Amino acid sequence: MSERIMPLTSANGGVEIRPLQPAAWELHKRLRLAALAEAPHAFTTQLAEVATRSDAEWAAITAQRASDPHGVTYFAFVQDEPCAMAACVLTELGAEMLAVWVAPTHRQQGVGQALVDYARQWARARGVDALVVGVYADNVDAVRFYTRAGFESTGVERFTAPTQQRPILMLAMALMSEQGA
Repeated sequence: MSERIMPLTSANGGVEIRPLQPAAWELHKRLRLAALAEAPHAFTTQLAEVATRSDAEWAAITAQRASDPHGVTYFAFVQDEPCAMAACVLTELGAEMLAVWVAPTHRQQGVGQALVDYARQWARARGVDALVVGVYADNVDAVRFYTRAGFESTGVERFTAPTQQRPILMLAMALMSEQGA
């Protein structure tokens, strides 16, 4: 059973959030490739790793993610134009935001906050205690954004195989105090 939250329209400039649908593999492919091309420094996955996927592979990946009961991939639209994406999955840490990207033309316009708000809503609906996100320590703009959005440092750093020299800061936002909100 794959419970989905209805599309969320944010007060932040008319941002609409739509969960990934199985048939939307072309949108998924286009935004993911755009994110990896525009901001390779922000992701553990690199463009070269996914650029050669066939359309059939994208369709299969999209179908799997769209039906995942433990996660959601979603897109932000402004005036019906797709401009951002993110995912949120249940992990041992709580609900973890992943693959967060906003097109440069839509940054600092409330789109990123709408992505966080949707993840928080999705996590709260599952009774999760915390929303977490990992961000490269040297990605100062992202660290600043998440801090303003209500995340705090956990004091934990992760390292991934391809980027052993770049620590990933783990930031968290407590959700339990919001349960009745």
